[in-house]
Amino acid sequence: MQPLGLAYHELFTRHDAGPGHPETPNRIDAVMNRINDAVWRGSVEIVEAREATQEEVALVHLPSYIEAMRRLCEAGGEYLPAMESNVGRESYPAAMRAVGAGLTLADGVMEGRWKIGFAPTRPPGHHAVKARPKGFCIFCSIAVLAKYMQQKYNLQRICIVDFDVHHGNGTQEAFWEDPTVLYCSLHRDNLFPYSSGRSADIGAGEGEGFTVNIPLPAGSDDEAYLEAFDHYLVPKVRDFKPQVLLVSAGFDAHILDIIGGMRLTGEAYGGFAVRLLELADQTAEGRIISLLEGGYSIRGLEEGVSRYLGRLIEDDG
Repeated sequence: MQPLGLAYHELFTRHDAGPGHPETPNRIDAVMNRINDAVWRGSVEIVEAREATQEEVALVHLPSYIEAMRRLCEAGGEYLPAMESNVGRESYPAAMRAVGAGLTLADGVMEGRWKIGFAPTRPPGHHAVKARPKGFCIFCSIAVLAKYMQQKYNLQRICIVDFDVHHGNGTQEAFWEDPTVLYCSLHRDNLFPYSSGRSADIGAGEGEGFTVNIPLPAGSDDEAYLEAFDHYLVPKVRDFKPQVLLVSAGFDAHILDIIGGMRLTGEAYGGFAVRLLELADQTAEGRIISLLEGGYSIRGLEEGVSRYLGRLIEDDG
């Protein structure tokens, strides 16, 4: 087994998306309970997720947007149609800790404390764009993480793998013209955010060819996902030779999920982990940092996270 750093903060459970909203604090409680009960719990080191600074978040988002969100939440918040969610007094500090969780893990991984890291972040992030929230997301935590690692550690090749059932439009936007970040997304076709994530969307300018979108039909199962992973994603990542793998780990393609309309089981999530480990071992010194995105069936989320992290930790191929 290999150690895993887990960045957590209680504020992840304090963001209130609104009555009956599927993006509930119970998701994080369920994930943490499942991890604490796992046979590999002894390999997990839980550390406090630090708060990101506004300057760090501004690596991706406009300072005016960051400050507007702070002021809105401090004033009590409101329902934001673009976000399809409420924000409240705790939403801004929760989002800053969600970004900071990735940065906490980056420092630990790059300093050699662990090779793999995970954060059960909430609110999620991969839909948020430069100047506004979108799809349950306030700040694009995975994009800030990549920019931070470029800036602080001078990494020249970073790969982001996104297996959330929805396309990460915010992440794609952040690196659309950046050849130093390879963004690969497996997601359901013709699902929110609808206007992005087509296979023809491959980046622009110097970044052309460094965005890889793999839209899959509704009802896709383990076999379809793993085949697509092997056929489209693995060769691209291998050729790119990333120095670190960052993962938007969404578990809403699980068969039990109330939103996704896909048919994945724990076998697929374990299979993703095995493949990511192999890729990371080739060029990234085994370094993998995963941030939680979606997953709205509690049972599906528990199974997906458990199988994914279990295979990362046990590293038994």
